[in-house]
Amino acid sequence: MCIKFFHSIFQNIFIPYKLYSGVSNPVYLGKVNIGWCDSCNVPVLGERCSRCGSKSRTVNVTPPGEFKFPLKGDWDLLDRAFSEILSKKFSDIFSRYVVVLNRIPGPDRMEEVIVGGNVIATVVHEDLSIRVSLRPHIYGYVKDYLRDIFITVDSGAVESIKNGSNLMVPGIVDIGNDVIKGRDVFLRTDGGKVFAIGISRVEKGKIPEKGMGVKVKYILGDENVNLRESNLRDAIDANSEFMEKEENRSIEFLRGFSGKNVLVSFSGGKDSLVALHLAMRAGLDFRTVFLNTGLEFEETIGYVLEIVKDFSLKLEFIDAGDAFFRSLDHFGPPGRDYRWCCKVCKLGPTTRFIKSLGEGKIYMVIGQRSYESRSRALSGSIWENEWVPNQIGISPIQKWNSLMVWLYIFRHGLKYNPWYDRGLWRIGCFMCPSQDLGDLEIVSKYPIYERWYSYIRDYAKRNGLDEKWVKYALWRWNTLPPYLKERYDVADHRRESLRVSIIEEGESIRLKTNKEIDIERLRNMKNILPRIALGDDLSVHRNFVEKAIQVIYQSEECVGCGICTGRCEYNALYIKDGRVWVNEERCIHCTRCLGPCPAYVFR
Repeated sequence: MCIKFFHSIFQNIFIPYKLYSGVSNPVYLGKVNIGWCDSCNVPVLGERCSRCGSKSRTVNVTPPGEFKFPLKGDWDLLDRAFSEILSKKFSDIFSRYVVVLNRIPGPDRMEEVIVGGNVIATVVHEDLSIRVSLRPHIYGYVKDYLRDIFITVDSGAVESIKNGSNLMVPGIVDIGNDVIKGRDVFLRTDGGKVFAIGISRVEKGKIPEKGMGVKVKYILGDENVNLRESNLRDAIDANSEFMEKEENRSIEFLRGFSGKNVLVSFSGGKDSLVALHLAMRAGLDFRTVFLNTGLEFEETIGYVLEIVKDFSLKLEFIDAGDAFFRSLDHFGPPGRDYRWCCKVCKLGPTTRFIKSLGEGKIYMVIGQRSYESRSRALSGSIWENEWVPNQIGISPIQKWNSLMVWLYIFRHGLKYNPWYDRGLWRIGCFMCPSQDLGDLEIVSKYPIYERWYSYIRDYAKRNGLDEKWVKYALWRWNTLPPYLKERYDVADHRRESLRVSIIEEGESIRLKTNKEIDIERLRNMKNILPRIALGDDLSVHRNFVEKAIQVIYQSEECVGCGICTGRCEYNALYIKDGRVWVNEERCIHCTRCLGPCPAYVFR
């Protein structure tokens, strides 16, 4: 039984998400779809278990519901996380059961651990350390392997605690040798009966004279634990009917694009692997596209080439070269709220590639899923991206959660990227700012991270930034969330950039910049919008102010991503020396090229 229901739910669900996103509601990106077959002791995504026919029981988890089976790196992480409370490895105890992990929103990497159809703990990464937050059902599994993390309670305080009170210092009889302040402990009576879980405010030899000793979270009752042994094969069989139905639906969806100009984007991640395999099963005639952003793991490139060879696929290899590091001097480090890197290293090269084909509209099969982010949840299974002209994105797995993806991979015996065995949930650019600190800690152990770490150290030194900005990877935000400013006592870092001021003078508007600009280059770029007058000042009619400002930014701040070139039907834009230029003879001044531009959007 859970005491202080609102407090525990708020602490374990709402607070982490609020810290992560700035709002106090849990994230729902789709149906939180996971059940459990108690007879087979495995997760079930449908209403019934395909293995035994039993009706599945709903598992209460934190949204949005992104699940996986632990792989090698995950088991290693679980062993490390539980080492403070267990005398035996977590993997040695639980490898006889099907374990499911649920990635949940939080200020850092957080995962619920599901065993027997119940969340038994949450693994919490914080400040480069790791701990576990325990739930009642764990006790039945680990009671014979616990370290001395018990606090013995005076008999006079037991009933008060069961009725909703915390344990105060005078009620403590004894403290276990392995109790750590700030970590979870079990409370037991002086007769040895364990009856509660809480967060210790004390430890051996460090007991204040008064105050709270333990913040009580749960009162233990008669929690049933499922000790039936199970394995991955059982889980695959239990979901066979559900998966077959979903796979067939996805294949039929893809067959609707037969006869179209289809490309399949294969990034080397699990989602694009499944989308690729589904496209093959759908019988589509397609070419495979791999975009090397310049930030890929070496293993990812090797893995992509291996899969392409194994499946005898036609590969289009797009290479962004050193676009990221060339653009760093202009933009500075990318952030979760400052994702210029995706535009420069992904969308720009993709736009140029599609334009080079000269084939008009193409349909790109992409392993996008709604559970990945709110923006992806809103896009639907078919969408157009304003950043990439002539591309229509289609996702056959839009409504799949990640457990479905992993079930598919194991059902069909597909090879997956080796980085998943190192503990990563998602694989893309090695230093992606969307990663949590717990993920970056894994990546930072490998040589590929050194170039980035060296840049960040130098950048921090040049800009007088606190060492915590480097240590805790605070570069992952352009504007730090309030909780991080408070937690680390640091301020935002803002780069110096071009600013354009508006000075009104009747119908004509003067534009003033905060720094000297290259007038000769602007003279070329203003062919896009000839209404810009060049003189002692820049001026334009008030009806064209916004477009004029964008032309100025594109002229001065261009990094040569090439996105604008894809919008020009007249081939009037070209890239030279890492920047876009206008062919004055071909430009008809239609201004269609003035769509989304990294130099303007991320000003």
